[in-house]
Amino acid sequence: MKSTISKKTKKIAYLLAVVYFTSYCMRVNLAVMLVKICSEMQVEKSALAIVITGLTVAYGTGQIISGFLGDRFKPQHIIPAGLFLAVVCNVGIFFASTIPAMTVIWSVNGFAHALLWPPIVRLMSTHLSAEDYSFAAVRVNQGSSIATIALYLFCPLLLGFMEWRTIMLLCAAWGTVMIVLWFILYPRVFTKTEMNKDKAESPAPVAEQKALPIPFYIFGAISLIMPGIMLQGMLRDGVTNWMPSFLLETFGLSEENSIVSTVILAIFTMISYSAFGALQKKFFRNEVKCASAIFGGSAIVCALLFLVNVFAPATALVPSLLLMALTVAAMHGVNLMLIAIVPRRFVPFGKVSTYSGILNACTYVGAAISTYGFAALAETFDWNFTILTWVAISSVGAVVCFFGARIWRKHLDAHKF
Repeated sequence: MKSTISKKTKKIAYLLAVVYFTSYCMRVNLAVMLVKICSEMQVEKSALAIVITGLTVAYGTGQIISGFLGDRFKPQHIIPAGLFLAVVCNVGIFFASTIPAMTVIWSVNGFAHALLWPPIVRLMSTHLSAEDYSFAAVRVNQGSSIATIALYLFCPLLLGFMEWRTIMLLCAAWGTVMIVLWFILYPRVFTKTEMNKDKAESPAPVAEQKALPIPFYIFGAISLIMPGIMLQGMLRDGVTNWMPSFLLETFGLSEENSIVSTVILAIFTMISYSAFGALQKKFFRNEVKCASAIFGGSAIVCALLFLVNVFAPATALVPSLLLMALTVAAMHGVNLMLIAIVPRRFVPFGKVSTYSGILNACTYVGAAISTYGFAALAETFDWNFTILTWVAISSVGAVVCFFGARIWRKHLDAHKF
């Protein structure tokens, strides 16, 4: 069947995808090169961990501020402002020589990147129909996966003949190019003419709609969706961050190969966005119900991971790698449902950016918990016990989203989404 996605929609989707790609290039770059930085600066990994933690905390809390700003100021102005601040921070790291200075600069960098996602969601919800929005949301999220793959593949190669600080400058240079491209392409891609104006279901721009009061029952759904997002953040970032350690300690995989395995996670993730986007479009009108089903699938995958490592540890390397990749991919699918699609449902209330920021912040609460929690569990007990907690987290996620979906359905029916 011929695609109904217009060229105009594709231009919007790919422009925003490149913006998100650029954001990841200037946000994840330092973490990718941590081993090299530790060696060059002659510091312990734990010392540099505070730098990354500063970025994570600032990024998570900044989402809430960015959400409020995105509904009160023009998103097309907030996005280049965030990119510019990120460029300044990436240049600033070039000159930073102490951990405290790096922590301050990288925390500001976290806030800079927090300025991007809520305005991006508002732009998509304002200019795109429901079908086009889903198409764009998938492409924008894929931009982050492509950036992750590029960083993990090319940074080790570049480090062979240049310093890590120079690579930070290269990322800043690309950020500067993106800012220029934004000012050139935005007027051409986002026009005043309404997208898909011949489609009856297309929403009017948020600015032209009179904001409705938010019904009280929606807060009941959100109170269940938010812990679901936290659980998603725990598994998504927790498994990603600790998979190299798991492979190293359990199977004796070299440090280099353990780190490169992260690329496999990014590849699975990139594919998962299209797969779960199609799943929701064809079988689930209710995206929260879809998230519940994905959590359920993740529980099964984690249970298989546990069984493989208990009963066939000698041959579990490849199955473990694939099952962990599937787990992370599933959590990105939940992310797509609850953080990319759910906020669009707040169009009638004029709060798309606000709730996009609030919901996305929940991810990083979960990520912060798992960063330390999974390490503590693995050290106190073992990795098999830790994997069992992943089964539990997925199961609880499935339950809270299941009940949240029942309330959310009332909202979908009321506004004929």
